[in-house]
Amino acid sequence: MDRKELAIKLEDFKKTCQNKGYIIGELYFDEAIPGMIPSSFIVKMMVKKSWMDTMSSTGKALDALIDVLWDTTEAKTRTSVHVLSIYNEDERDLLEQPLHREVA
Repeated sequence: MDRKELAIKLEDFKKTCQNKGYIIGELYFDEAIPGMIPSSFIVKMMVKKSWMDTMSSTGKALDALIDVLWDTTEAKTRTSVHVLSIYNEDERDLLEQPLHREVA
């Protein structure tokens, strides 16, 4: 599954998370292993500070997001998600930056 197809498949996940007040904005994708085809992806998102403040830990927040992922996607889609990565509102500028650097 490519990045564009995954974005479409995760639309219900994104909308459900936004409606529950978990995340804001768009989802961002990085290849888990750059250049490998097919690739799984690191799915990056910004969590709402007000929601994150109600969580006892980052792990609890990820548990809630994973529950939504399972409720809103098919198994085939989930196999393309390598990692869910969450950022707080102060880290907004990091969302669009790739996690991997090109090597010479």
